[in-house]
Amino acid sequence: MPTKDYLKFLLEGKHLIVNKNDHYNTAMLGQISEIEENAVKFLWHSIAPDAMAKGTVRYTIEEFEQQVDPFLIVDRRRSFDSGPYLDLQKKIRKNWHIFINTLHFSDQYRLKTADCINVLVKELGVSVSDAEGIIKSHIALNSLRYVKLKRDEYIALSPDRIELENKKRYLSSISNEIKSQSDRINYVISHGQTVGNYREQLFISVLRKYVPKKFHVATGFIEGSSKQIDIIIYDQHNYIPVFREDDLVVVKKEAVIAVIEIKTTLDSGTLADSLEGIDKIFDSGMSSVPFFKGIFAFNTDLTNKSAAVTIGNFYKKNEIAAIHHHLDVVCVPNAVCAYIDYSGIDAEQCSSPVLYTVEDTKGFSVGESFFLQRLFAFLEVENSAKKINGLYFSELRETAESSPYGRLTEENWLPYKTFFTEDRSTAHLDLDDSEIMEIQIKNVKERIRDVRKWMEGAVDREYLIEKYNNIAY
Repeated sequence: MPTKDYLKFLLEGKHLIVNKNDHYNTAMLGQISEIEENAVKFLWHSIAPDAMAKGTVRYTIEEFEQQVDPFLIVDRRRSFDSGPYLDLQKKIRKNWHIFINTLHFSDQYRLKTADCINVLVKELGVSVSDAEGIIKSHIALNSLRYVKLKRDEYIALSPDRIELENKKRYLSSISNEIKSQSDRINYVISHGQTVGNYREQLFISVLRKYVPKKFHVATGFIEGSSKQIDIIIYDQHNYIPVFREDDLVVVKKEAVIAVIEIKTTLDSGTLADSLEGIDKIFDSGMSSVPFFKGIFAFNTDLTNKSAAVTIGNFYKKNEIAAIHHHLDVVCVPNAVCAYIDYSGIDAEQCSSPVLYTVEDTKGFSVGESFFLQRLFAFLEVENSAKKINGLYFSELRETAESSPYGRLTEENWLPYKTFFTEDRSTAHLDLDDSEIMEIQIKNVKERIRDVRKWMEGAVDREYLIEKYNNIAY
């Protein structure tokens, strides 16, 4: 690619580069700020705390060709349709964790520079030149650091990266903690009901470690529903329970934060039963603020694919009547993790619930952290705290791959249970059916966006209550 075309490509894509001519200890991120007729301006900087930024440097095209050997940073949130950049991006995303793990388990989190290059060449299948560019880019991004000693030079994990890797392993250890305590009772008790009750209490104790004290983790019922819930989390700070005796409660639907079905062993039958139990909970009516619906099990012979088939078949037979009137997450440690979210928010067509599966691809158990992250998004706390809580459990997301299994409704799905404020938007207008549907589609997308804003901590609970008025048909 001619130099000027390459520079335009960098500018239009807002891409970052490093200069492979730079030494490891001076590696900088470069981004074009302006292209002139026969010159280009680059802003050079580094995220590393001890780096000295070059600032803006102007090159003639000839000077750029002589002084800069650009390496495009591809392992960012950028998409490439084809070609060598896409190939390199795939290689890094697939096996970068092997390189990071190698450093993490090395003495003082470091290896000789030559050994680091060899690991990248072997595990990622890249050239020596690309390996050098990858290392320099991650030094500039403050993921790695260069260490010069008397005898040799090394590449090490940065303090921030060490902290991140330790945190990932801590979050992943939640799975080991749950599994070891769950397995322990099998050695001394074979009574199924007792084992089931123990595991239910085990998961309650795990939740109580992380859920803020303003919420009570209990078992019981939602007022107006006959379905007993294995685990119910409700706001005990703002709402008085209708009934409470120790950890058995009956609460109003407005107080509910989460309901969780617990199973010792999950198979297609118990999964379908749990989904039916979640469906029955909605007999208590709609709420403008949705609550979390989860299924957690300790053992299974199911895979993500077979669990997804069961979930898909259930919702084919049991139509989703309203937004968020469905399962949120199902998790079996080291085996199954799937969740439901909405597609087509920014497209013209209807937005509908889609089932996604989450695969652990980097050697960490991500299911439990993903389960807790989704759960915590429903907790009503200060908006800033909600954002921080979400980020805490999000670290493992980069070690997993999320894939759509399929839509759970018809392509042109619209909820037939809606709020008065939504129906009122078309009631006074003289419109034909297609115009009414267009407004209904818009209303659905708007409420999905509003709920997402609330889950992300951008708006509070009162915003949803005031806007949708808690009146539903």
